[in-house]
Amino acid sequence: MNRISDSMFHSRSTACKKPYGAVPAGQAVEFSVYPQRAQGALHVTLWIEEDGCQAESHPLHWCGYQGSHDRYTVTYTPPHPGLYWYYFSVELADGLHYCARGYGGQAELLESVGDKYQLTVYDGDYHTPRWFGEGITYNIFPDRFCRDKAPEQPEGEGVIPRVLHQNWDDIPVYLPDEHGEILNNDFFGGTLRGVYAKLDYLESLHVTTIYFNPIFQAYSNHRYDTGDYKRIDPLLGCEEDFRALCSEAARRGMRVVLDGVFNHTGYDSRYFNARGHYDSVGAFQSKESPYFSWFDFHNWPNEYGSWWGIYTLPQVNESDGSYQDYIIEDEDSVVRRWLRLGASGWRLDVADELPDSFIRS
Repeated sequence: MNRISDSMFHSRSTACKKPYGAVPAGQAVEFSVYPQRAQGALHVTLWIEEDGCQAESHPLHWCGYQGSHDRYTVTYTPPHPGLYWYYFSVELADGLHYCARGYGGQAELLESVGDKYQLTVYDGDYHTPRWFGEGITYNIFPDRFCRDKAPEQPEGEGVIPRVLHQNWDDIPVYLPDEHGEILNNDFFGGTLRGVYAKLDYLESLHVTTIYFNPIFQAYSNHRYDTGDYKRIDPLLGCEEDFRALCSEAARRGMRVVLDGVFNHTGYDSRYFNARGHYDSVGAFQSKESPYFSWFDFHNWPNEYGSWWGIYTLPQVNESDGSYQDYIIEDEDSVVRRWLRLGASGWRLDVADELPDSFIRS
């Protein structure tokens, strides 16, 4: 088939998209496309859609040459904060019509619309706290930062036997098991006390904010499959360890930011409880569960919405009133609870997949 060079558009080049990266609402964005002149492009069109809306067409105008390529440009001004998606269509002199879609930053010409480029538009009037923007943030993956002792199997509700590495230098288990699954259930035993012991080191790096990946009880070592939002994972320590860490960090001029994974819970969790490891009645177990309305069941209990189709990450309905109360609004909500215990703020996981009403709350 006839093709136009992959150099027609590159989303990371300001010669093709200016300004680079995310833009505030109301900021004009100039798009430039460079089809090969020999291909005889007659019409080039930008198609752009606000997330969840139909794509609108914006014809590009010829404005000169660049080597063996024509240059077509158009300016688009996104009216609202949010996610926008865009691609280009190209009509050639021989009557063929192609769509240029994003793949790895380069434009590839296909006969139909495939993946699209993303344009992130933010509220230019919103400002993060000064303490966050004016210092050094250090990201800690809790299981692998530092431990104060060799790990032991924890006890208590919801605790599932784990694969524990006694040797810190072991190779992580990363291959699929006999069922073809990668379980991510091997732990090296990093602890909050281990982080506490490293505060001198972090201070020597002039760190002002410690951002933790999830620290709450979970089945997996990454802990993005939350089991209980209101309990520190027992391998990491306890609530008192968290209080002590936040207090000492604050004494040194450091703040602690937590990872809020509120788009989905874990398959093994107090709320879904698919394997029955918790004393609670989870949504997987009963339609009478207090958590049932949180989840999007297509055919209860085995068919449900999940994050990117991963069954161990059942997706929640963030607009559900009882869910918002539990996470945000109640006096002992998840957000309020950990702020009272010493955290200074939250980073929202996959914030682009959370509804605006949830974020505003």
